[in-house]
Amino acid sequence: ALDRLDGAGWHALHSIPLPGGDRIHHLVIGPGGLFVLHSLYARKQKVTVADPMVCLGRREPYPLLRRVRADADRASYALTAEVRPVLALVGPADVAIPGPLREVRVLRDTEVEGLARLGGLLKPADVEALHAMARDRRTWGSVG
Repeated sequence: ALDRLDGAGWHALHSIPLPGGDRIHHLVIGPGGLFVLHSLYARKQKVTVADPMVCLGRREPYPLLRRVRADADRASYALTAEVRPVLALVGPADVAIPGPLREVRVLRDTEVEGLARLGGLLKPADVEALHAMARDRRTWGSVG
């Protein structure tokens, strides 16, 4: 779904390595801004998102939204631009969000292409410059 955004002036980078062995799942850059997408495989399970906790099926909830925000903060630092956090749920049976979420957007995998409708934040030249910077491995070396 992310790669299909390319035709609309967007770029997607996948599995960006960070110091310490962490990885940013996906970075999406386009006219609507910069987004870090953390994908969570939830095939046919109910997902409950109660900031900062995420509960998948009957498993114990865990503070996944903290990690998603931290990834966005690290990307913002590296790229010196605002990067917004997104949690992308892959194949959930149901999604419950009982209260407001701070900063994080939660999308189903079928809604990811909707990011292409966002616009007006970055000019094409800015998108290309940020994409070139994000592709350079040295950009991510100082992100602690």
